[in-house]
Amino acid sequence: MILKYELKKVFSKKLNRLVLIAAMLAALALSMFAIGSVRYVDEDGVGHTGLTASRRLAADRNRWAGELTGDKIAQVVNSRKEINGKYSYDVPNEEYGKTIQAYNDIENFVIGVLTPDTAWDQSVLYQLEDEQTADLYSIYEQNLQEMAEKYSETPEQQQFLTEQYKKTELPLTYEAKDSWDTIVMYVETYGMILTIVIGFLAASIFAEEFRSKADAVFFSARYGRTKAAKHKVMAGLLMTTIVYWIGIGILSLTSLGVMGISGFSTPYQIDQPYSVYAMTYGQFYLLAVLCGYIASLLAASVTMLIAAKMRSANIAVCVPFFLFCVMPFIGRALSAFLTFFKLTPDMLLNVIECAKNPNIFQIGNYVFRQIPCIMLVYFAMSVILLPFVYRSYHRYGLKK
Repeated sequence: MILKYELKKVFSKKLNRLVLIAAMLAALALSMFAIGSVRYVDEDGVGHTGLTASRRLAADRNRWAGELTGDKIAQVVNSRKEINGKYSYDVPNEEYGKTIQAYNDIENFVIGVLTPDTAWDQSVLYQLEDEQTADLYSIYEQNLQEMAEKYSETPEQQQFLTEQYKKTELPLTYEAKDSWDTIVMYVETYGMILTIVIGFLAASIFAEEFRSKADAVFFSARYGRTKAAKHKVMAGLLMTTIVYWIGIGILSLTSLGVMGISGFSTPYQIDQPYSVYAMTYGQFYLLAVLCGYIASLLAASVTMLIAAKMRSANIAVCVPFFLFCVMPFIGRALSAFLTFFKLTPDMLLNVIECAKNPNIFQIGNYVFRQIPCIMLVYFAMSVILLPFVYRSYHRYGLKK
């Protein structure tokens, strides 16, 4: 009953309702942006966006779906060489729509393999000899070993990177993955919005009695300092879970319902060949969603602790904004502390950038990657802070 009452207070407050409605509308708006950001070019060279563009693009690219063998790669490279020799300047939209668009992802994979640690250079594709094209996976494996050596400072790090790179199963299997590639970007953006909203709602849970001058009644009640305080903490966690997953659910179901789910099992290495995260695009999406949830839990825990200690929501609501919106700008300004800012909370909402780079760390003989580290640390922190939230509220007004 107490838990239900605390949740009712959160969701029945007019301002909170307006904030929640705005958050859900933001989910729908971002879904429309995601759907509209995918562009399909037909055989006449006419570009299309909108409700059908994603599925038409997927259907076109899935002509190349299946195991990405050496022969298939050779077909792509030879086709691209022929087109490059045919047109002195930019390729016409008609040609792009007829041929290049369908295998563009595979073409980019080949270029990515050949430029492991240099600027993007499409010309390397045209310089490939036939035997090199057929043996691309051997070049890929050799480059993986060189990357493991280059980005390691100790034998333990080199061994760790080598083991991570070996988890990539070759040859890769391709399926059009534009819908998942797109939704991850919008999940990160929406995750930032949700952390601010959840922090705003969580602050009111522990500040409401002081705002309404009902604190004397609350703390003089039989279970005010015990059961009621515990249920406030539980209400904060439950509210965070409900708001986050409903918001992400609206964004994901709307976007993927229109764009389709082609490419769930496509390896992430198609886009980032030298990533230390061997995962599919579907797993990448789930990783981004889970990181966003951890960020929301952290925002709720920190906000509730500050609100309970200061007995005011005014400062508490600013904390999530600082952690997830301001911190990235501070990190860019203080480049001398780059390692520290690779492990700050805002990285939970920057999974796309984290997954691209081989950021590894070492303590003793133990080597670990960036994303699992920040997930574990900030999930643990969000849980560890909860007893302090309860204790701070439980001891209010008591003599030390």
